[in-house]
Amino acid sequence: MTGSAAIVILTRNGKDRLLRCLTHAARSDYRPLTIVVVDNGSTDGTVEAVKGLHPDVHVLHLARNEGVSGGRNAGVRYVERHLSSDTIVFLDDDTQVEPAAAGELIAAARTDDRIGLVTPKAFRKKGDRRLLSAGGMRFRPFTGRLEDVAGGEIDRGQHDEPRDVQACPGFAFLVRKEVFRRIGLFDEAFNPYGWEDVDFSLRAAEAGFRIVYAPGAVVYHAGGREGRGVVDLYERHKARNMLYFVRKHTTMLQWCCFLAILPFRAVLRVVKEVAGGNARAVRAWIGSSGRRD
Repeated sequence: MTGSAAIVILTRNGKDRLLRCLTHAARSDYRPLTIVVVDNGSTDGTVEAVKGLHPDVHVLHLARNEGVSGGRNAGVRYVERHLSSDTIVFLDDDTQVEPAAAGELIAAARTDDRIGLVTPKAFRKKGDRRLLSAGGMRFRPFTGRLEDVAGGEIDRGQHDEPRDVQACPGFAFLVRKEVFRRIGLFDEAFNPYGWEDVDFSLRAAEAGFRIVYAPGAVVYHAGGREGRGVVDLYERHKARNMLYFVRKHTTMLQWCCFLAILPFRAVLRVVKEVAGGNARAVRAWIGSSGRRD
């Protein structure tokens, strides 16, 4: 590894939250570090604001919304063509990082050449004691369940040791560029959003890369259902892409088990959402059936 790194931040019509994200990313202790903003066809003045307030930031403006996978892939290609960085830290525009976070992720990756991805410790906002995740994400193939490791737990230091994990959530994670050369880019069949991050992690693991958790890297992620509420398009695509994801990463036996229990899980989830006042999410899931936006 050469030592240089890039932060790639994907955004679309999120000028204010992106500027907050950039302010924190620019305070990173690690050097040399280059920040690249991939703008997914914004129309809210995002590009102009970034160039005016952060002239050192590289801005890749895409003419249209290429989705999460497409936008990240464009960022990877940009780094490959224009920068010498051998690691990329991906951030969503609604994240904020502690100054040491990038350095901690990179330091973890340097401990073993087999490490391809690194995931941080995450909270919803600074000052929280309740974890958003501490150990990436876990996939249970027989049930199709995806969950944030330690999500909802009070942080008492019980997740302060690094360890190998199954997958990285997409809001903040490091990828060594060698991984892209070995397995390819993010699967754009998941566009515009939904499970491309876990899919990429599982593909990397299948190729022999380790995925590790770096507890010293602390990130705050304001998004997710709790942070943004129900967004119809997001819920619809997440539901649709779940079926594609599970089929892609299961054996025939696991797939059949998943299909057998899916109706029961669906009923329980609908009851939970309606009871929680989220009937809108249920309508979005129903609308996902048979649709390809």
